[in-house]
Amino acid sequence: MMNKFRNKQAIVEFIFAATIITAVLLWGKECSQGALKGIYFCAEVLVPSIFPFMIISVFIAESGLSEKLGKLSGNICPKLFGVSRNLSAVIIMSMIGGYPVGARGISALYENGKINKSDAVKAAYFAVGAGPGFLITYVGVSLLASRETGLCLLTAQILSVIIIGVLNKFIITEKDGYNSNIELCKTFPSFTSAVTKSVISSAYGMLEMCGMVVAFSAVIGIAEKHFSDNTVYLNVALEVTAACNLLAENNNVILIAFATGFGGLCVHFQIFTALKKIKINKVLFFVYRIIQGLLTALFTFIFINIFNISLPVFSSVKAPLNLSLSTSAIGSALLILCAVSFIYSIKKL
Repeated sequence: MMNKFRNKQAIVEFIFAATIITAVLLWGKECSQGALKGIYFCAEVLVPSIFPFMIISVFIAESGLSEKLGKLSGNICPKLFGVSRNLSAVIIMSMIGGYPVGARGISALYENGKINKSDAVKAAYFAVGAGPGFLITYVGVSLLASRETGLCLLTAQILSVIIIGVLNKFIITEKDGYNSNIELCKTFPSFTSAVTKSVISSAYGMLEMCGMVVAFSAVIGIAEKHFSDNTVYLNVALEVTAACNLLAENNNVILIAFATGFGGLCVHFQIFTALKKIKINKVLFFVYRIIQGLLTALFTFIFINIFNISLPVFSSVKAPLNLSLSTSAIGSALLILCAVSFIYSIKKL
């Protein structure tokens, strides 16, 4: 039985590899342009908005600060979400940091023995969301020329995360058999060691993330050639940054809200990679992201109407993508680096 499964898996992997190679050979130009857009998104949007928060999130877990902040928060997390109070800071960081920040923090706490497996699994399902750097600065100000809209998107997403976290408490009820609210680790690394490990771990995580974004952007570049009528939905399903960039052209704020709540498969893969030692139900995770997208869209619609926020007819002030790196050594090196990172990330899934 195991041999049959492995043979089927090998056949699927071969077909997948053959399809990708054929697509790249036939539509190399579209693939290259899509990959370059991905590099642009990483350099201009994702790294500046997510990397600092990722370092802070991992540092909170590595330094023992999570337990100290957990004490200050009392029993809010256990009562509200049914998880250890040690997760308090990481859950907050997931709401204001960016998509993989929560997953990285949860993984660090679990690997350091500061939360049990059931707490890690529970938090992994709902501690997912875009941060203010992406929603307010990039989507709100840069794409829609409306900081108020960005604030609405951020508030809507935070509310959706909280609601899913509360519901998740009653859906995932498994326990590991011991109380994770007590201090599980008495010794912590030095400040210098915690900072160094946080930066290195976050840098590695950013490489994985950027590799995913570049790879998915390349796929979108090829797919857009054949599915031009469904480009918007394709972007929403696959890669959130490209989706927001495209949706902003028509000021489609509600669909942007859904896209940021859902995250896209590219973000989902990044989170699965960060949670490699924590087994979660990927179907349930996907369902939660759809619900989060719908809730974010609903709250955004309500806030925009309550506060009577209007967008300029031609509100998108985004700059055209600068693809000049495509002919430079720097551009080639970045593309190769991101591709290698992506391959390594897939290998570890």
